[in-house]
Amino acid sequence: MKEFNKQVNYTKDGVIDFFGERIVLFPPDIISLLSTVYGQGAEALLVFLGKKMGRRMSEKWEESLKPVTLEQFTNLFCQFISTCGWGRFDPVEISEQTIVVNIKHNITEELDIPTKHICYFIKGLLLGFGEYALYRADVQEIDCTTENKNKTCVFEIRKKLWRLIPTEPIINPMSPEGENI
Repeated sequence: MKEFNKQVNYTKDGVIDFFGERIVLFPPDIISLLSTVYGQGAEALLVFLGKKMGRRMSEKWEESLKPVTLEQFTNLFCQFISTCGWGRFDPVEISEQTIVVNIKHNITEELDIPTKHICYFIKGLLLGFGEYALYRADVQEIDCTTENKNKTCVFEIRKKLWRLIPTEPIINPMSPEGENI
């Protein structure tokens, strides 16, 4: 929390500066509003916006705070996102291949009608962080407060592995004998 407090500057002009970047606070109902405007396309849009935000914040925070290990970086990211009001982000597993984050008090619980759209945005935040921290990642929501009563969302960030060598031979379809290439 000390790192967070050192980096926030409030000006008389109504500007909140965080790590040299202006930020704004907005109610989560805006995400619900976006979902009504964009309908089925809202999921992709919210994941995209969250990913861009998560990546940008990760870059800024890593540059400013210079964490030494993946564990330090993950803990800092979760601490700062928790402070922003999205819920309490607790990393429960951190390795070079997988990061699992539990989220308690997800902001969607406070809405009149709980919605998955907040989860899509959070998935994007974690994807942006994961791609920066693990270089290539995918995020899955394993458990969700909108679908259960245990009040914890669980997200898994997995490092994607590059496949440079095909696992099966490639067959030339033009070859009469079906020769392998």
